[in-house]
Amino acid sequence: MTVQNIENVEAIFILDPNSQDIKSDFPKLIGVFTQQEELFRSLKETLDIFEQIQLERFSFENETLFLWYQLWKEELTNRKSSSNKTDFIEMARLCYRDNGRIMEMIDEFEKSYRSSEIVHWCFRSPFPSHFLHHAIRSHNLEHLNMCRFMFIDANRFFQQQPKHKSSEQFYRGMKLTKELLDQFESHVGQLVCTSGFFPCTKSRTNALSLASSPGYRSDLLSVLFKIDCDSTSIYSQVSNKMLSNVIVFNVSIPFRVINVHRGQMSVIKMKPAITDGKRIVQDYLEQHHDQPIQSIFDQLSVPPRVQTPSPPPLLQTITSTTPISTSSPVNNDELEAQKHLERGEIDLVLVAYRRIHPVSARILNIMGRLSAEKKKDYDYALECHTQALKIQEQTGEDFCDTLTDLGNTHHRRGQYDLALDYHRRALVLRESVHPSDVAAQATCLLAIGNAHWARRDFEQAIDAIQRALTLQETVQPVNEVNIGSTLATLGSIYQDSGKHRQALDMCTQALAIFERNLPADSHVIAELLEDMGAIQLDLRALDDAKQSFERVVNIYAKILPQRHPDRVPAEVDLERVVRLIQKKKNKLKKQT
Repeated sequence: MTVQNIENVEAIFILDPNSQDIKSDFPKLIGVFTQQEELFRSLKETLDIFEQIQLERFSFENETLFLWYQLWKEELTNRKSSSNKTDFIEMARLCYRDNGRIMEMIDEFEKSYRSSEIVHWCFRSPFPSHFLHHAIRSHNLEHLNMCRFMFIDANRFFQQQPKHKSSEQFYRGMKLTKELLDQFESHVGQLVCTSGFFPCTKSRTNALSLASSPGYRSDLLSVLFKIDCDSTSIYSQVSNKMLSNVIVFNVSIPFRVINVHRGQMSVIKMKPAITDGKRIVQDYLEQHHDQPIQSIFDQLSVPPRVQTPSPPPLLQTITSTTPISTSSPVNNDELEAQKHLERGEIDLVLVAYRRIHPVSARILNIMGRLSAEKKKDYDYALECHTQALKIQEQTGEDFCDTLTDLGNTHHRRGQYDLALDYHRRALVLRESVHPSDVAAQATCLLAIGNAHWARRDFEQAIDAIQRALTLQETVQPVNEVNIGSTLATLGSIYQDSGKHRQALDMCTQALAIFERNLPADSHVIAELLEDMGAIQLDLRALDDAKQSFERVVNIYAKILPQRHPDRVPAEVDLERVVRLIQKKKNKLKKQT
């Protein structure tokens, strides 16, 4: 039921040779399969239907995502970008490196792409249409910028379409959930936009046939869209091998909802409203003229404010002792990678590094760290670090950092036994090869302690972290912030193991260090105070907990927007403590 209720889950398939039929109402459950071939066949059939009747997502005028899409479309034609077809192809090859069929389609795209055939290519499945749909639906600016040349070609293509001589009506048959149909009904008179291109047909019969065709889920309703267009509407009629007499509207254009008629075949009538969408964007930009565009995008991307309990403490971030760039760039590709890195364009960084031949262990490790830390692509990170280790073992290079990178990657993958093995190897090697590098040895011990902590081996974790702390205190000059971080980690481990007094003692020492060395509104101080508040709450020191959470809320109010997910748990915790204190006071009053 939990998976069934997740909005982004479209369909559920279960492969279990020994499973019995699940007798319950799970509309998203397509089936329980005993054979892989049967499962794959059903997956393909469902995907084919999905692409025809359910692919687009809709965003309504009062939603921040609607404004995000309209702002992105406005920026698409007004801002220069460094991305091009070559970068797009290199990135696609990186993403689909293990898929032979798509790699062939990428080669064909590289040889045959023409801007005059842009709509043909945008609907070519699975590549590049799936890549484009993912970029649009995830509203990931880096991925969208990677595809930018195609969207610009599409804009130019639609703008160059001849003016239409008369008004026309087009149709689209789809399957929608009841909740989405309710949204359309409640937004009559307002604007809505699709996530991607919006294909329609002149044939009402064909659209009705598609809308009434058997769906893959019992909770999807048949809907016919009627699109009224006048001579000013911008669309294109496409007829080729991929699309037969299809009317296509450009990506993410706004429509105005005219009316909604509910029934066995519900009808939604809309008309294009590009000018109204532009007006909303211009009004918003005028109100936020003092903010850089990237900041506006970031604010609009913040998820809605939700009232959820504070999550458990996360493991201390594990970082390599070697920075991402260990030396000045030595060739044009590295220079280009550094420029992309400064702009946060990680995919383009990886594309630039992959062009370097012969590849070195240093470059492989940089790529691995970026993939793990920035993209959460741990499989590719592991591939890079493993290849780097083989090169270093063959050439006799120092591979201490590579062992640490491998340990970090396995830790992130949840493979804590393997993480321990690599971190122990790194520690032994550092002690023998670099006995004077005490700071690096301390880093190894921290990683070992974190791995033990993840395995719930609390005593071993505390022992390793305390050994790291002892080494850090001998390093000259003393790095107090590092020592404070290690004390905070010890506090979290003690708290996790149920030793609240020791946890509070460690955190109190860490707080004193941070307050001496960091700004008063530091995010680090806020996080530590949040941990301390939770510990004080466990110890029933309510007044102290209230003071800690008040400081957290005050810091976040200065440095984070209202909807930021880090602010919500702290505000909830403060409200909870205030209620507990009031409840305690009321109880004392009754007793007296």
